[in-house]
Amino acid sequence: MAMPRVAHVQVPSDEGEEMLLEVETLNTVKPRHWYFAGAGLALLVVLGVAAKVVYRSPETLLQSKNFDINTVQEWEQIPGIDQVVEHAKTLELKQPLRNLNDLFYESQPEELPWIRTECVIDVVQGAAYLGQAVVFLYKAIKYDGIRCPDNSPAGCAASIAGFITSVTWIASYLSFAANACGAAVNSGALCAGDWTALMANFGEMATVGAAVKEDCDFNKDWLALLKITGTDDAGPGWKTFVPAGAMPTVETVQKVDALRTADRNRAFDLTQCVVADVTNAAAYIVRAILQIRSAASACPEPKACAINIMNIISSFAWISQFTSLAVSDCWDKGSQKALCAADISDMVAAVTNGPAAGIATTSDCADMPDPLEEEKHLPMD
Repeated sequence: MAMPRVAHVQVPSDEGEEMLLEVETLNTVKPRHWYFAGAGLALLVVLGVAAKVVYRSPETLLQSKNFDINTVQEWEQIPGIDQVVEHAKTLELKQPLRNLNDLFYESQPEELPWIRTECVIDVVQGAAYLGQAVVFLYKAIKYDGIRCPDNSPAGCAASIAGFITSVTWIASYLSFAANACGAAVNSGALCAGDWTALMANFGEMATVGAAVKEDCDFNKDWLALLKITGTDDAGPGWKTFVPAGAMPTVETVQKVDALRTADRNRAFDLTQCVVADVTNAAAYIVRAILQIRSAASACPEPKACAINIMNIISSFAWISQFTSLAVSDCWDKGSQKALCAADISDMVAAVTNGPAAGIATTSDCADMPDPLEEEKHLPMD
């Protein structure tokens, strides 16, 4: 078999050297790229290990076997606390830091007597409304003329609404007392007091709406209303009693029972007169004084001024209401005109105090309430 022949081509020396250099360059490019990539990866690994060794989280340090938390005497000795402090310095504040002196009443000695006065008034009125709730409950169950459900639908509705409203006022005044009787501003108590006051004002409107139909219906007899005819308001008839020596007949027994019922009704009227009417009228006089003083200092700010002005109007309206109720409840014959005046005054008070309580919730029930803003509309009903 003949061997294949290899052709030998003679290449000039300069061109041959260039070709050899190109071949060597091609053979060395690829290994250099891998070298740099490997070196970079190794460098990253080294840096990661170094960072892990240099920085150890406080949790890791606390869990290490060489650290005992019981040996720490000062917070500066906690491992990693410097890093925690430096990180805290970089956090953004939701609101500027303030002095806590505006939170505690003791830091305002000139205001402390007024705040404690409000505390006393809140407790007194809470107790007064408790007595009124008992009276309304009795009227709904036993009181002749407004007993539920037979005697008078309007009277029944007024008694039930009055009972619910009185209980709501108790909750409101106890909430305000929790704030005024404490050592510092209690935003949670103020918020609860505002909302229950708002509910109580709606209850006052419901009570008046049910009672005014009968209290202010004078059968268009304006002469009797103005007492031009000289006739007095008809009494409840509780003075009727059994003549001495009468025989124990059925009619006499009924009269005795009616007399006892009338005496019991009269006792509850006097309770309403003393415990609720007179007490609340006097309390609202003091409360109005506190509110006027608060308005004098807070009225440069529109919201606080509006709250205080509406509170003042409502307090004077409630003074009028409870004074009128005292005229009717404390007098053995009662007074329809006084009851009508009380209903009108109560409606004015509820219409003005309700919005005040609603506006006050915007500051008292805020996520981060400012005690200085809350104190600008104290005391609150």
